[in-house]
Amino acid sequence: MSDRAARHRKIRGQNFDTNEIARATMPYLSRIRADNAGVYSILLGTGDGLHICSLGLATPEDAAAMAALNSSMLGVADSQVRLLDPDADANSTADAVVSVALPDGVLVLSSIVYPPLDHLVLAVSARDTQLGVVIHETREASHQLASWLDEN
Repeated sequence: MSDRAARHRKIRGQNFDTNEIARATMPYLSRIRADNAGVYSILLGTGDGLHICSLGLATPEDAAAMAALNSSMLGVADSQVRLLDPDADANSTADAVVSVALPDGVLVLSSIVYPPLDHLVLAVSARDTQLGVVIHETREASHQLASWLDEN
C-alpha cells in the first residue's frame, strides 16, 4: 500500500471529525455555504457510502443515511451512463453531476476522483437558488478538493 493510501486509510475508522480529509474539507464546505445564502446542507462521503463530514444536517444519523443514499444515487447514475454509452471510461463521467429537483430546492451530487478510496461524493442542498449556481459551486468545490487531495 502506498504511503498516501495508508495515510488516508483512517477515513474508514469511526471518528470522522478528526481525520485529515474532514479537517481539510470543512473550509471548502463552509465557503460554499457562506457564499450562497440558499445552501442549507453540504455533505462529503466516500464512494461506498460512509460519512466523512457535513454541515447543516440535523443529526449524525441523518448525515450517515444521506452519505449512503448519495453514494447509491451517484452509482445508479453512473450505471445508466454506461448503459447509454458502453464505450465511456471511468474518467469520462468524472465531471458529471446528478441533480434532483425538489419542490422548494435542489440537491446536487458530484464525484471526486480519489484513488485510495476510488472516489468521494460531494452533495450540496439548496433552497431559493438557481440550479446552475448550485451545479457550478459544487463542481468548483469538487475540483478544489481534488487538487488538494492530489497535492497531499
